[in-house]
Amino acid sequence: LSWNNELNNINLEMRPGEIVGLGGLDGQGQRQLQLGLFGTLIGSTGSVKVNGTAVKLNSPKMAKSDDIGIALVPEDRKYEGLMLSMTVRENLSFAAVEKMSRLGIVDSHAEEEAIDEMVKLLKIKADGIDGPVGALSGGNQQKVVIGKWLMTKPRIILLNDPTRGIDVGTKQEIYQLLQKLAAQGCAILLYSTDYDELIGCCDRVLVMYDGRIVRTLAGDDLNETNLVSAALNLPDQVAAQPEQNKKQGVSS
Repeated sequence: LSWNNELNNINLEMRPGEIVGLGGLDGQGQRQLQLGLFGTLIGSTGSVKVNGTAVKLNSPKMAKSDDIGIALVPEDRKYEGLMLSMTVRENLSFAAVEKMSRLGIVDSHAEEEAIDEMVKLLKIKADGIDGPVGALSGGNQQKVVIGKWLMTKPRIILLNDPTRGIDVGTKQEIYQLLQKLAAQGCAILLYSTDYDELIGCCDRVLVMYDGRIVRTLAGDDLNETNLVSAALNLPDQVAAQPEQNKKQGVSS
């Protein structure tokens, strides 16, 4: 996958049940890669396969379709992920409204059940789902963003620094959710600026530099020393010691 001068011949593969991390210094193409996989980069070149079948990702609508099943949790929840003046209910159902409609009419009973289930799953704390989402705490707003995309029942989930700026308790809940989704067979691509998060959550980490994947780290090699080295595009270094807090398809 390539785009302008910001993505240079990116090749990656993800398997069902796997959490793959994207590392590197901020601004090395991680955001563009996820946007490209979600069909929002005009003029990108390359091919994407889902379950071995080539697909065209020309728009988010196509990416989130039943045949493909990609969801993107964006970087900025306030400006990209939510409509702050609208209700929790409206935000949760927005991306999945077509799935809950017949002949253009929303099945209100199915919508209500799906929203209630998502609020319970994510433990969203709100005075009521008919209040404005902008009144929620940052952590609960982020849960609504994630819930909105889980309502589409994705097979592939792209997350762009999903725990930035939220409290520790909500971070732990999101980590547990990612593990649960992976156990259910979702393929997850997680970009994070938090090295501990990448080490603790991911099966392997792809480190990007200048629009390219320069190193893949897994097992004992997945530690902070090697993440920093790879982020700076330095020569390979042997890990000083294994990390103790490590976690126990899409191809393009």
